[in-house]
Amino acid sequence: MSKQQLLWLENYLKETYQTSILENFLDFQIDEILLGKVIYKTKIINKHCNIYGYVHGGTLASIADVVMGVSCVTLGKRIVTTDLSISYIKNVREGSIITAVGEVISDGNNIMRAVCKIFDESQELLVQAQASYFVIGSFDNIDYPKSE
Repeated sequence: MSKQQLLWLENYLKETYQTSILENFLDFQIDEILLGKVIYKTKIINKHCNIYGYVHGGTLASIADVVMGVSCVTLGKRIVTTDLSISYIKNVREGSIITAVGEVISDGNNIMRAVCKIFDESQELLVQAQASYFVIGSFDNIDYPKSE
């Protein structure tokens, strides 16, 4: 993608994350978008936590899937998740700010692979994930997602 397309993608995501979709629930802050790599931050709030007061594993899995998927999109491809593997290493409580880094490791024509690491404020590793994505199309000047 060109710098103009990356900027369009960033603005599109920021606008979309204001609607009532999963990304809005996760309350993402886009820290950086590059070709093949994205960095998101979010503050863990009560609605992200399980009955023990720690961030729910499903919340972390969703964050990992989103950042890996968006890292694929930055290379100009429309994708859907085909598989995801996640390792939970450490947990955090409400109030923590976490950073999720998604990065493409294989940019195939049909299948892409990406990895994600999620860190706490002390840069301790919380989660490590990897996923495969099936390429269903491309982004280009005439193929952006359509806004409703």
